[in-house]
Amino acid sequence: MHVFAARFGSMARRHDLAGIELLDAPTHEIERQRHILHQAPYHGTNLTPGSGHFNYFSNIPRILDHRPMNFALPPDLARWQERVRAFVTAELQPHDAEIEETGRVPEIAMAGLRRMGLFGTNTPQAYGGLGLSMLGSCLAIEEIAKAHTAFYYLSGVNVHIGSKPIEFSGTEEQKRRWLPELASGRVIGAFALTEQGAGSDAARLATTARRDGDHYVLNGSKLYITNAPEAGLFTVFATLDPLLGSRGIGAFLVEAGTRGLTVGRTIEMAAGRGSHHSELLFNECRIPAANLLAGEGEGFALAMRCLDAGRTHWGAYCVGAAQRLLDLAIARASSREAFGQRLREHQGIEWMLADMAAALHAARLVAYEAAWRYDGEDAAARTRAAALSKLICADMVQKIADTTLQIFGGSGYSREQPIERIWRETRVVRILDGTSEMMRRIVARDLYRTADRRNTSV
Repeated sequence: MHVFAARFGSMARRHDLAGIELLDAPTHEIERQRHILHQAPYHGTNLTPGSGHFNYFSNIPRILDHRPMNFALPPDLARWQERVRAFVTAELQPHDAEIEETGRVPEIAMAGLRRMGLFGTNTPQAYGGLGLSMLGSCLAIEEIAKAHTAFYYLSGVNVHIGSKPIEFSGTEEQKRRWLPELASGRVIGAFALTEQGAGSDAARLATTARRDGDHYVLNGSKLYITNAPEAGLFTVFATLDPLLGSRGIGAFLVEAGTRGLTVGRTIEMAAGRGSHHSELLFNECRIPAANLLAGEGEGFALAMRCLDAGRTHWGAYCVGAAQRLLDLAIARASSREAFGQRLREHQGIEWMLADMAAALHAARLVAYEAAWRYDGEDAAARTRAAALSKLICADMVQKIADTTLQIFGGSGYSREQPIERIWRETRVVRILDGTSEMMRRIVARDLYRTADRRNTSV
């Protein structure tokens, strides 16, 4: 079993697990211990107090002493999370009601997000970001989720689907041109994939790209594009050959203001005031051929890899929002009285709070595992873990929101409390960046592949 120690800091190479260190025993030592394991008599379970490891065969040398299981965050990551938590409490949450009323994020709050580096948590330091591991990035997202969702749409979404296409597939020139701008928050990035007829079935794109000398020409439209009115740069997915399906899709960088690109109507959503989701219209939009990311036909794979990052972040977001709700529920149960005693002293309320805490704890572990696996080299494990995290955490936060509202009663349903807003804000997580049904499909198909490999090897 891989046991990991997460490290907060810069990364020498972006592909060296992005701040996550895997501590593996040498292969020859593992094989030797396996040989001993199969021959040794069973002497019961031996747990050395304080050692943090189990030794099921007391006569076997301890081979994992250098990598004890530890569920506590490393001190530097814990300090980072505390710093973001203090920032969110002092500088973001006080603007929640104003954003909900006006639909605008105050510039003073935007300046704070930039100062904290929250537009580039997971972007490499070499390109102006903080260079955190995905776990470090998710810890920041977890805290941002305790404030109005507009803050996350502007900063957190910019980190993953706003920046990742360039980080993964851009040329060195494109990375140096755009990543520092995106990581600083001076430019907001948008991810233009969804269309009227291509949501979950993202390979059915109708937006086209045709090669014309040293340019590509884009035609078509996109829908529900997050941050479109604010964006200075779009990653646009378009088909070069509809007959090829997903293998005919390309990804293109399109700057705001490019001739032939129009930001259309903004769609009013049930929640998310202060963030904007709009149409994009392309009419003979001509861009340099150098703006193609990766290669022709590689856009769909790039989009899916970027969505793994988004799903991992959304899992952490749900954990943070659920923690805010649980804290509110505990405070309410501790201060409100009914039938001569505090709500918390009624067994029915106790059980509700305990169930909320249990669901949140389990989901947090899933979300943190997804962050750890994201920084690994196993693409299939990364995709499965991201899907599981989004699936489990999206369901969890909605149940906790509903229970919190129930504990508050009528006041929870009113706009005098943040509960109904969080309830509305988190409902969309079961839809965006891949519906919960698509997450189940990803998990199921990974199960099939694993079973097929196991059966083939027998």
